[in-house]
Amino acid sequence: MMSFRVKSKWIIGLTGSMLSGKSTALAYFAKCGADVLSCDVLARELRERPTVLKKIRATLGTADKTELAKLVFANAAKRKALENILHPLLLKEVRARIKQSNRPVVVLEAPLLFEAGWDKYTDLNIVVLADPKTLPARLKERQLSRAEYNRRTQHQLPNLQKAQRADVVFFHTTKAQLKKSVERFCSVLEVLPHQ
Repeated sequence: MMSFRVKSKWIIGLTGSMLSGKSTALAYFAKCGADVLSCDVLARELRERPTVLKKIRATLGTADKTELAKLVFANAAKRKALENILHPLLLKEVRARIKQSNRPVVVLEAPLLFEAGWDKYTDLNIVVLADPKTLPARLKERQLSRAEYNRRTQHQLPNLQKAQRADVVFFHTTKAQLKKSVERFCSVLEVLPHQ
């Protein structure tokens, strides 16, 4: 079985639903001295490669980012077709970046960590849960409607299931509180330099 695990390194999976604060938590991990990888960023980089663009266009009829988003969030078969193109490439890229890292801890932000089965490749998994009361403000900040949010998250595991599968849960009520949770976790891990 393929694994991200590397001797003498902690590989931590970081996930959560859309707008939960995963990227914010990832940035705090970087400040604590961890090496950080974002699957969203890596997927965007992969989609720019000519060979990948060509394959996406041939399979889905378009490689335009906006059109792709409309297609895959509205059609499960098309979403699966895109995942079948990107996920193997993404896995390969993640493994290569982890091997290249010279840090004792690598944190991998993966929105579909559990859904894609990538949690089995990591040493420990964290889920970020945002306060549901703050969702309207977060949607407004991202200029997303509630309907669009629901459409994009309908194929993801519910928050309760993510929390049950995670080793650690961070409750994101404020950025300051999330920062404190990450810092406390890093200090308990005791393999990162104290910043």
